[in-house]
Amino acid sequence: MTITPYLNGATPTEIQETDKLQFAGAAFDSAIAVNAYNDSTHVESSVGANDSSGNTPRNNKFISQAGGTGGDSQVDIGAGTVDLDTIADANCAVKINVAHNSAVALSEIIAYVYDGITPATAPTELDIRLAEQGDANWTEAEGSAAALELADSGSSTSHDIYMLMSVSPTTVGAKTGTLFFGFTYQ
Repeated sequence: MTITPYLNGATPTEIQETDKLQFAGAAFDSAIAVNAYNDSTHVESSVGANDSSGNTPRNNKFISQAGGTGGDSQVDIGAGTVDLDTIADANCAVKINVAHNSAVALSEIIAYVYDGITPATAPTELDIRLAEQGDANWTEAEGSAAALELADSGSSTSHDIYMLMSVSPTTVGAKTGTLFFGFTYQ
């Protein structure tokens, strides 16, 4: 089985094992103001380079939890505020491909961000918002107890899962977290 994460863009950027998904202000390596959300998303290489610079990477910026139509969450994908459940696959920041040499079905699919040590522990001083493409509301997916539950995926040799992600620091300074993505297959 092969699991390959991408930062979606005009050309998706594969996120290598040693890369980081960088959430930033207006540009690569720029700070996000405290209690504001990312204005850009990038793939940072192990040597600190912007590996996604030529690919027009997608960005998903949390706007509100329930301010949209009928209480939907809101997001900005670069063209103004829209309801979260109107976002197409191509505008989701993260694409994860799960491939297998024989057809398998995926179930119990979850994602969350944790401190990188203990799955139940939320990252320090970060507000993390995750949503699956088509969700009406964001999930504050901080630690395993608050995981985003994604829809099951029927039998296939290749599964594409699309997620929106947005991050906000609650204090000044560099912050880190680790994305966990898991599932059961049969």
